[in-house]
Amino acid sequence: MAASADPNERLEGVHAWIAQLDRKLQTRFYALAAAVVLALAAGIVAVVLALGVQDDSATKSELEELRDQVDNATESASAAAQDDVADLDDRLAEIEAQIESLSSDQNTTNREISVVQDDIADLRDQIDAVEQAQEDAAAADDTSTEDTGDDSP
Repeated sequence: MAASADPNERLEGVHAWIAQLDRKLQTRFYALAAAVVLALAAGIVAVVLALGVQDDSATKSELEELRDQVDNATESASAAAQDDVADLDDRLAEIEAQIESLSSDQNTTNREISVVQDDIADLRDQIDAVEQAQEDAAAADDTSTEDTGDDSP
């Protein structure tokens, strides 16, 4: 392309190019300024969080005290659990003794019932024998009355 001889046209081209360059630099400047502001904000937030964490953090003595409290609570809970287990074991032994006693009493009662049932069976046999003897005696009286021919009672 042939260079334009008119200096006004050349100046207008340079002005357009400078205006375009100025817009690009201005955009980059705003982006850089925004990045710097965001970086500063992030830095401030990080410092505030670090200070907050430092304030909220526990010291070694506080951690040791907390460990001691946890150990004491664990020992107390363990001792209480052992006491509860011992109490339950004692109650279980008492219940087992009561069950054994009841079982023994039931066996004794069952034997006594068996003896009473045998006695009842013997009494029934005796009653049957007495009734049979009465029937035999009555039958014998009837036959002796018929033999004598006596109709009187």
